[in-house]
Amino acid sequence: MKIQNKETQNKLKIVNILTLIVCVSSIIFIYLDIRSLQYRDDLVFIFSLLILLYLTYLGCPFFKYDGEGETLIFQNKRSLASSVFVKELQSDFPKRKLKKFNIKKSYFFKKTLEIYISSNRVSGGLSKLRFDISYLSSKQIRNLKISLDKVVKENKLSDTQINKS
Repeated sequence: MKIQNKETQNKLKIVNILTLIVCVSSIIFIYLDIRSLQYRDDLVFIFSLLILLYLTYLGCPFFKYDGEGETLIFQNKRSLASSVFVKELQSDFPKRKLKKFNIKKSYFFKKTLEIYISSNRVSGGLSKLRFDISYLSSKQIRNLKISLDKVVKENKLSDTQINKS
């Protein structure tokens, strides 16, 4: 199953650009002492800055998942507003390494996908990866959960068959 949020990507690019334009223009108006909104330029600046900070808080808006084939591919890409503060992440690994996952919901609509994969490099045997999925729709999150549940169940079944042998 493949999951991408292309519609959200296009809408968010427009929102980011418009918010940056409003923020920069309000800074210019304040600096040049031009009263375009009757002493409300500072409020416009603060409001646009809060929007940019909130979009940055939500994390990477572009999420891609590909569960077809023998590997799982996860990818987060940054947007214009979050390019400085948010880390891009891409990971692909065999399906057999996925041990469990968790979808966490935080304050103010932030959602993250935590993936636990088996790894020989880590002392505990499990490595944890986090991906921002705040911009996915509830239907996309449900489909992602179904797909990952299926992979985890197959892995548990194959692990029990190997242990019995």
